[in-house]
Amino acid sequence: MRLTYEQDVRGHSVVDAEGSVIGEVEQLYLDSESMRLAGLRIKLRSEAAEVLGVQHGLFRAGFLDVPAEAIQSLGQAVVLRIQARTLLTPPVSGRPGSPS
Repeated sequence: MRLTYEQDVRGHSVVDAEGSVIGEVEQLYLDSESMRLAGLRIKLRSEAAEVLGVQHGLFRAGFLDVPAEAIQSLGQAVVLRIQARTLLTPPVSGRPGSPS
């Protein structure tokens, strides 16, 4: 089970391993048993969403879920240890974090 906590990191910029600002933190996921970071949901910039092929629109942002293993540091900005495009996998219905 995942819990969300967004108060402290919501809105922080997210930078991938190439140094590109791809968006900002929308939600922080915590594992309910260990209370450890499970991942983040990123609200993508429109340019990043287009490059990544994530659906978005003028009034609807694109989102990307990032597992904790992909995060290098979490502070004033969130720095990923990998390129954003490596996070894209085909969605599996019923999997947590899959689009509804």
